Amino acid sequence: MTRWTPAVLMFAVCILTAGTATAQHVGWRTDGTGKYPAAKPLTTWGPTTNVLWKTPMPSASNATPVLVGDKLFVTAEPMKLICVDANTGEIIWEAENSFEDMATPEEAAQMAAKNQEARDLRRERGGLWGKVRRLKTSVQDDPENAELKKELEEAQSRQKEIDGLLAEYDRLWYSMPDVHPINGNSSATPASDGEHVWVSFATGLVACYDLDGNLVWRRMVEKPNITWGSCSSPVVVDDIVLIHIHHLFGLDKLTGETRYSPASEWNWGTPALMTLRDTVVAIDGSGTVIRVSDGKVMAQKLFRLEYNGPVVEGDVVYFIQNGGKAFRLSLSEDGESVNAEKLWDTHPKKERYYACPVVHDGLVYAINQVSVFSAIDAATGEVVYEQNLEFGKGTIYPSVTMAGEYLYVSSDNGKTAVIKPGRTFDQVAMNELEPFRSCPVFVGDKCYIRGLSNLYCLAPIGEG
Repeated sequence: MTRWTPAVLMFAVCILTAGTATAQHVGWRTDGTGKYPAAKPLTTWGPTTNVLWKTPMPSASNATPVLVGDKLFVTAEPMKLICVDANTGEIIWEAENSFEDMATPEEAAQMAAKNQEARDLRRERGGLWGKVRRLKTSVQDDPENAELKKELEEAQSRQKEIDGLLAEYDRLWYSMPDVHPINGNSSATPASDGEHVWVSFATGLVACYDLDGNLVWRRMVEKPNITWGSCSSPVVVDDIVLIHIHHLFGLDKLTGETRYSPASEWNWGTPALMTLRDTVVAIDGSGTVIRVSDGKVMAQKLFRLEYNGPVVEGDVVYFIQNGGKAFRLSLSEDGESVNAEKLWDTHPKKERYYACPVVHDGLVYAINQVSVFSAIDAATGEVVYEQNLEFGKGTIYPSVTMAGEYLYVSSDNGKTAVIKPGRTFDQVAMNELEPFRSCPVFVGDKCYIRGLSNLYCLAPIGEG
């Protein structure tokens, strides 16, 4: 890891919307809402238009940039944390995270050999899949050919043997999960309290650094058993950092020690925070509500989201997908449970909803994976309008973002629609950049976007 002399640190405390947890610091979608009301955003950009700077990244990532003073924190595959100067785009430091760093020299050597063996087995298995398909076709065409049948049996037997060997490997704490290439291991957005930054990976490894790149702690929190990979981001509240890999964990933010791990279900989305009287609760995509201070489960199974996470506005939590619900939450009189009043059901266009919505001025704005954009009445759940955005080929992974007076809706093909909020659809611009799956971050007149190849700072400077 390379360390540079730190610049003067500045940390702007996020002012959150009424009812959300004032103890939350910066992380995914900055404060979790995806809203930047103080921004004065640009509405047009392109590969050579309004690009203040762009910095090549060592590898891809879906994580959203996190701005802490004059520093941006981003991730890269497979388990790298990168600190970038927000003003110039210069990489200040990079921190590699590997299982070998957590092992003795002897263990590291054994791990390297085992990892290479697993890579070789996966390559062999990939070749066998094609071979078995071809042999099956040949046997169907020539069912009396004993030699072909024997070759097929041997290939299938070897497939089964390799599956068993890889299953043993996958149980090892240091094995790299066989994740989907779209998700990867670095989709979780870092989080910061202004003095430290936490990063979580789909491998189960979690680390804490100070802003100068010095390692505070690093540990394997949980061995995941999800073949697609996880993407839930760390959430920092007071002295707790919430980590959701397969289960939810509340860790001591300065030591990494497990404070609690309540009964919870796996889900993709990042937990949303709400303050009820003086109690901060976290709500995850499975509809579980926990008290952040001690992990007590306050309510369960309000609703289950398939892919995205809930959003909070005041004392209402919204679960939006092709069938969604809204609940008003309140703390019980003794403060030991949460009451959930269902406000409505809603049914926008059926499809997968990877993107989280944004709530503004009485409307919930959501988009599904095939570019159907919906405005939903926040009081009744009525679908006010649905509009197919003309993105062309691509899938909607970035969540809906609001900056200043505009909504920003993006596809992973790099296109972003700029839309005026309201009860009628009004698109003001369509912009293009390189492909990305992260959410844009706005401050002042600047916009930061983590592309799959480059990190961008966009600003109204004209052609460049």
